[in-house]
Amino acid sequence: MVASVTLAKVLGLIYIIPLTRIIHEEGLGIYGQAYNFYIILNTLSTSGFPTAMAKLISERLALKRFGDVEQMYRLTVRIVFILGVILFVVMWVGAPFYSHLVAIKEPAKGAAAMTMSIRALSFALLVVPVMSALRGYLQGFQEMEPSAYSQALEQLVRVIAIVVGAYIVVHRGGSIAAGAAAATFGAFVGALAGLLLLVFAVVPLRRNFLRQTRGTKPSESSKKTIQLMYQIGMPVSLGNLVIPLSGLVDSMTVLNLLMYAGTSFTAATEAYGILSRQAMQLIQLPLAFAGAIGVTILPALAESQALRDRAAIYTRITGTFRSMMFMTLPVAASLLVLATPIDEIWAGNHEGAVIISSVCFMSVFSSLELISTFMLQGLGKMYRPVRNMMIGVGVKLVFNLLLIPPLHILGAAIATTIGYMVSSTLNVLAVKKYGRVQFSVWKLSGPSIFATVFLCIALALGSWLGYHLATVMTHSAFAVASIQIIIAIGLGGIVYVGLSILFGAVSGAELERVPLVGRPLARFAPARAR
Repeated sequence: MVASVTLAKVLGLIYIIPLTRIIHEEGLGIYGQAYNFYIILNTLSTSGFPTAMAKLISERLALKRFGDVEQMYRLTVRIVFILGVILFVVMWVGAPFYSHLVAIKEPAKGAAAMTMSIRALSFALLVVPVMSALRGYLQGFQEMEPSAYSQALEQLVRVIAIVVGAYIVVHRGGSIAAGAAAATFGAFVGALAGLLLLVFAVVPLRRNFLRQTRGTKPSESSKKTIQLMYQIGMPVSLGNLVIPLSGLVDSMTVLNLLMYAGTSFTAATEAYGILSRQAMQLIQLPLAFAGAIGVTILPALAESQALRDRAAIYTRITGTFRSMMFMTLPVAASLLVLATPIDEIWAGNHEGAVIISSVCFMSVFSSLELISTFMLQGLGKMYRPVRNMMIGVGVKLVFNLLLIPPLHILGAAIATTIGYMVSSTLNVLAVKKYGRVQFSVWKLSGPSIFATVFLCIALALGSWLGYHLATVMTHSAFAVASIQIIIAIGLGGIVYVGLSILFGAVSGAELERVPLVGRPLARFAPARAR
């Protein structure tokens, strides 16, 4: 199951490499604008339902209230399907209007470039909401593997459809806008594949369930069921809506501000593509690690809070922050030092290297925000992180307006980093308040930061060695960049892990909680730290 989720994350990251070479930065900008509109509507139609269904169904199964389980399934599937259809119509009809809003200075060009991609993407809204409901249903029965497999299959088919579709359209003489539309349609194809796999998992489960529970009636009204779904799902929905809103802020401001600063529509779209589909994609890796750690800290903190075990709360909070920083800081260092070879592999040029370097600190603060959000939810404060994230989005909007005109696309990257800095700081302060613990993130991170300084030196040295070694062997820019990164990360990894353990940046027990690489690394920790 872990392998399936990891595969989905990796596929969601690397497909940008071939896609960039097919539709270029301009196409990526169109693709990113369409996705920002889609994610808002998709979150409205799906977010919160899997979590609410999983919780409520598992509770009712434990109490043998089988009629309520069946009622919840039927109601949820019906509701999300209707929502999906309504939002599909909204997205299809609203595509030209949205295109005008993101390119107010040149609305005709905006509509011509983006309307097709937005409408191609809207079909996914007919499938994804139902898929989310089926995942929640399966999770309620503790059937986790089908959901993980469907995510991997959805991502695999989606990536193939994106790359192949864009290639066919552009290779046959289609425009960049048409290629971007073909790429966005891949979301529908991938979702359809994921839905089919879930149907094959749900049908036999429901057949057995209905056979065993035939004749049972629900003990609660439909209205009560919907109210319970709303109470549980709403905080999750609001929390998940913040990041799409942040993307929407960029959609409405970045292109418009760049064009009013004198940049052409095409150049502004290319710059937005570099930021949204190249640089921002790279911070998904540390966020994936932070999310994996956060999933474990939430129930652990909830248990400690229920038992009023302050010592356990302190240990779990501080240990989690140390583990997160241990995993996040080397990624930030790699983005900072290796931006040029990364961009060569990513896009075949160095146009986005400065932007990639500029998001290095964003990866730290966004991970800190995510992990502290899980902590606050574990402490029973579901709405506080939502409020803090909304404040962060507001700060980001203000700094977009202030920084994009003088600094262009770099200003948007800096504004996003400042927004995450504000929201993550507010979250950490809330963790201290509601967890009734005192700690310093700076002190907890100190050993990792110290090790990261030496890591940057090792990465720079490895990159220099890799470049000079590779240029003797090959004239391929892609191969040279690949060798640079491999040697730099290999050397840097040895230096960072060794110094982190030496400086006590993370203990053996904390290392074991780190996804994928934690247990092997924990064997090198001193026995006293385990």
